[in-house]
Amino acid sequence: MRSHQSLEILVVAILYICVFVIVVGPALDSIAGLETLSMDAPRGVERTWDLVSKPQGWILCLGYVPVHFAYLFVRARLAGESVDSYWV
Repeated sequence: MRSHQSLEILVVAILYICVFVIVVGPALDSIAGLETLSMDAPRGVERTWDLVSKPQGWILCLGYVPVHFAYLFVRARLAGESVDSYWV
């Protein structure tokens, strides 16, 4: 994978997290009554565990997988390249 592709994937991940925390997470909380993700938790491993141990945290982590693969598929198609070139 070329370095600009790695940077694009990082940008997609950051945008996904921002959209999830600002839009999707609060929507899930209001619809389903799940615990709200807190960005005020302690630092380090404890903060990470606090985020992923809640139902919204699992949805955040597991929801990124289809977003990642859809991005790779669409990006390859738009570039006119084989999808296989993005898996290497």
